[in-house]
Amino acid sequence: MAQFTFTNNTYAGEALAGFMASTLLEADSVKRGLLTVINDVKQRKIILDVDDDVVLQDPSGIFADQGTTAQQTESYLDPVVYEFMKQEQWDKLVQSWESQQLKPGAFLDYEGVVDLSDFMVQRYLTKIQIANERLYWLGKGSTKEAAFTAPFTGLLPSIAAASGVYKVGLGKSETSMAATAISASGVVTVSSTAALRDGDVVTITAVTGTSKDTTNGGSGVDVQGQSYFIQVISSTTFKLVRNYNEVNTRKAATFSGTSTAATVSYINASNVLGVLTGIYAQLDPADRSQEDFNLQIPLHVGYAYAQAQADKAVNVLNAFTDPKKMDYLGVPLQLMNHWQANTILGARSSNLFLGVDLLGDASELSTVYMKPYTNDNVVRMKARMKAAVNFKFANELFYLSA
Repeated sequence: MAQFTFTNNTYAGEALAGFMASTLLEADSVKRGLLTVINDVKQRKIILDVDDDVVLQDPSGIFADQGTTAQQTESYLDPVVYEFMKQEQWDKLVQSWESQQLKPGAFLDYEGVVDLSDFMVQRYLTKIQIANERLYWLGKGSTKEAAFTAPFTGLLPSIAAASGVYKVGLGKSETSMAATAISASGVVTVSSTAALRDGDVVTITAVTGTSKDTTNGGSGVDVQGQSYFIQVISSTTFKLVRNYNEVNTRKAATFSGTSTAATVSYINASNVLGVLTGIYAQLDPADRSQEDFNLQIPLHVGYAYAQAQADKAVNVLNAFTDPKKMDYLGVPLQLMNHWQANTILGARSSNLFLGVDLLGDASELSTVYMKPYTNDNVVRMKARMKAAVNFKFANELFYLSA
């Protein structure tokens, strides 16, 4: 039976005026129109595409077909069904924090407190929306909230694996460096940390060794492919402080095992202008000129860009206090709250699809107080969602990653 637990129950017997919760980053890709949403997807949805060339021919009194073949291709939205289910026993909390709100009578100890119920429902809804955001973009493998068995690849992994996508890496000397050791406490040794600052986000790849990230317990996950906020320790070492995927939990990163080599990739204030300049030069002009084209960037790249703008603003009043526009040479930069670190995607929203049964399902959480029906003093909450993601034209996507 699910139950509230208390670390310090100092205020037993007193009514709590308001409940507090940790700050969360909003999940807002759909609100900003970065995906094309298709409703009423209950089973496989086919997205059709037809294309052909134009041939300008010699004049002819007799009709002469240009001789090309129109090609029709298909892509699919295969929806995955998953649910959130939570049962909570209220009476322990009610009899401690909220005893002043209870009416006389022992049976009333079991009545759920309305303001707490409403708070919990809204809190769970926010976390469900964040979990969905991660799922849509990162896939099940990088969404720690996803425990269902069906596969769900996610847009970024699908784009990374697709042929035809214009892909760029961070292997240049300005954006990567070789590590010669990763300790069991997450200290990384490199030739120089001169280009790094406290708070930068690095992505670890090409790992040789047994390093595991044990932040979420168990035997841990491979450090390979993970991204971390760092603290610079010395001229040749820095510490992996927090896994980028733990941005909402603020858990300190913990590790087991060691490694003797790795590649460290990063985008920070020292190189972000060069990265964006290179990206801009490589974007397809036909796509870049479209109104729904965006460069989607993780939060830390947005902060680096703002810092770089301030650093470059010589003799400009309020250069370090005024907000900075997230735009590069006319191309909108969309800051992505739940995103893969050191990754930039150039895409039109009309080329990225989210299929759902009903978009409002992600904001629908049904609650039932069971005591009137089963005499159990519990509240049950349940949400059911159905979703699929895909893209249409691989050759119209730009993808940069570590």
